[in-house]
Amino acid sequence: MIRVDWRDRAIKGGVPVVLAAVLSAGFIAGCNRGSRDLPPGASFPTSTTSPKLSAFTFKEEGRRYLLTVGVNVTRWHDEDQFVPFTVVLANKTESKIRLTRESFTLIDPVSGARYGLATVQEVRAQGKQSYDAQIARTDMDHFGTKLDVFQRTESNFFPFQGLVHDEIELHQFQFIAENLYFPRPEGQLLGKTFELHVNSRDLDQSLFVVFTVPEREK
Repeated sequence: MIRVDWRDRAIKGGVPVVLAAVLSAGFIAGCNRGSRDLPPGASFPTSTTSPKLSAFTFKEEGRRYLLTVGVNVTRWHDEDQFVPFTVVLANKTESKIRLTRESFTLIDPVSGARYGLATVQEVRAQGKQSYDAQIARTDMDHFGTKLDVFQRTESNFFPFQGLVHDEIELHQFQFIAENLYFPRPEGQLLGKTFELHVNSRDLDQSLFVVFTVPEREK
């Protein structure tokens, strides 16, 4: 199976592309979408999502980073102005990653619409952070021992109260786990596919996960 590491992808017009056509299968634990054997420069179909870690968690993992997006909490915010996604980012490299509020972008791959993080004041006014945090803690149980070699760093982009961290540094074998809130995308939310991109001046290219927000059971 041909595997493509996510570090060899870039964003062109907000759509991920494959920059390296072939990497050795044993070189890296790459993402499953590389096995689709797309030619260089070809866009992934919008229906192609990242592999799943659990029923509600999508992941991309390589030698250098692990990025996951949990959507269990998201599906309970279909009618809210601001929607959360449970994001975990782990750094396996010796180089630090500086993250700011501008590092995270939610993208609708069909319309090309891009959304930055909501403000802390907007999310606090919505009043559901405590409930969202309970769901996120439950979802973290699905990671098992995957994060045992990492040390958690408090990001506090959306604290319940107290000081906000507008910039943090993620060093080797450290990870963050937090519900990140974005303005609700226009149109349909449930059943729709989105991309979460992470950018930093310390990263060669964007890290991203493609995921679908599930419908709620009726």
